Amino acid sequence: MAREFYKVLIADDEYWTREKLCAMIDWSRYSLSCMTPAVDGEDVLRRLETEQPDILITDINMPFVNGVELLQIIHEKYPEIITFVISGYDDFQYVKDTFMAGSINYLLKPVRKMDLVNALSKALEIISERQADVAEREKQQMEVLKAASLLQDREFSQLLEREVSSFPPMIAANNSGEFSGISLMLIKIHDMGQLTRKYQHDMNLLSYSVKKEIRKYMKNGELFVFHHIYRPNEFAVITELDNLELTKKARYLTAQLKNLFQSPLTVMLSGHTYSMDSIHEAYIHNIAMLMTRVYAPEDALLIAAGERSVSKGQKISNRCSNEQAKELKILIRQKNRGATRKMILQKIGLTDCTREKWEYLEVKQTVKSVLNTFAEVMNEDMQPAEITVLENMINMSDKVIERLDVESVCDFMNDVIDFSLSLRQQTASHTVSEIIRQAAAYIDQHYFEDLNLSSLAKQFGVENSYFSRTFRQEMGENLMLYIAGKRMEKAGELIISSDIGLTEIAFMVGYDDYAYFNRVFRKHHGKSPREYRSQ
Repeated sequence: MAREFYKVLIADDEYWTREKLCAMIDWSRYSLSCMTPAVDGEDVLRRLETEQPDILITDINMPFVNGVELLQIIHEKYPEIITFVISGYDDFQYVKDTFMAGSINYLLKPVRKMDLVNALSKALEIISERQADVAEREKQQMEVLKAASLLQDREFSQLLEREVSSFPPMIAANNSGEFSGISLMLIKIHDMGQLTRKYQHDMNLLSYSVKKEIRKYMKNGELFVFHHIYRPNEFAVITELDNLELTKKARYLTAQLKNLFQSPLTVMLSGHTYSMDSIHEAYIHNIAMLMTRVYAPEDALLIAAGERSVSKGQKISNRCSNEQAKELKILIRQKNRGATRKMILQKIGLTDCTREKWEYLEVKQTVKSVLNTFAEVMNEDMQPAEITVLENMINMSDKVIERLDVESVCDFMNDVIDFSLSLRQQTASHTVSEIIRQAAAYIDQHYFEDLNLSSLAKQFGVENSYFSRTFRQEMGENLMLYIAGKRMEKAGELIISSDIGLTEIAFMVGYDDYAYFNRVFRKHHGKSPREYRSQ
């Protein structure tokens, strides 16, 4: 990485020569810093190790260690230092010796300002070329590391997704070459927004970097860390640590990762010993524990405690009773926006779910129940495109719920209400029409971000329901359908024009759940992403 200033050391046994060179130019204009000059060759050698200059300008004829000897030592021990010499001797042998010793330039006394500037410019060009070479090597190395990381993620992710692996993983964690028993730690990052922005939506770099952080804080060599590519907000650790030691590590890891991720975390410990070919069972066990956590934007460490920890969530029912569901249907048919909103947020109680300590599964089931009620009623008179939008919103609800943010859940439900019950007879004014055009242009540039009706309406200063209606009037389609269309358009371009993996493309266009991306892509293009690429 380029520095702001590069250090220049001048060496000459003549005081006035040193002073003249130091005062000859404004060094800062060339991104250079002139160090305190050295009085002879020995002075230079004493200071090299600690002061580390980037450029050395040395006289050729000095006592104790002359310029040629000095350059030979520097070329051998400090080859990264760029050197050139000055001298009052117009002698071919001196010139030859200094160039053989590694000098890049030879200046005769009295040195002219232009000659000094040209020599320094040449030195800076060399530094720039070196940095470019280093940057390119680092970039290539990082690409290899990211590719190796992704290969590992793909192999291990399949172990989580199916009960029996069709291939034996080529890994070993102890001297016998087999696992004597393992535990699965699952780390769920509930809001990926900060991380995706930090790594500029490069999922491979994000995956590699987060795994590196996890390994650093676990401080144990006998473990495997991988990114669940089908659920990109999940990272897994497979380890032979016993339950007590693993619990200690998990508490420490959660505390360290909190600031890095800027997101609530749920860390789940299976608490059992499994073989590698049944790791899927451990994963299901951990996800079942996730369903029992309190729905609040705070970290949680969940540790298995027998079968009760798995079965508890299965008994939870949603908070929307049959009577409330019937009343909600009537309000939806009446297009009574205010009463519908009050029913969902207050009577059913979504607004207070955190305060009342609902469990994760309660929120999930309640939202699903409400959304299914909307779908059942609205399907009676909606157009096919509108039905698709509502289906997409229902599919998107899981990602909203995962954030553990009741405000986001309520905003999402308001989006559903405003979309489903929006009136069509109003016409957009000229001013709002222009705002909608600006919003569409913004979406075209930021399609990969977390966009929704509430955030866009707030950003452009228009009330939610009015924004939704006027957007459809101006753009000819629903807001969410427009966003999905832009994402699918870009995804199609990337699939055709690059060899980037499909899960990575899903991430790049704004979907951190490949299964959901696959469903939306198939509806939009009429075929799966894999079929689209092969054809």
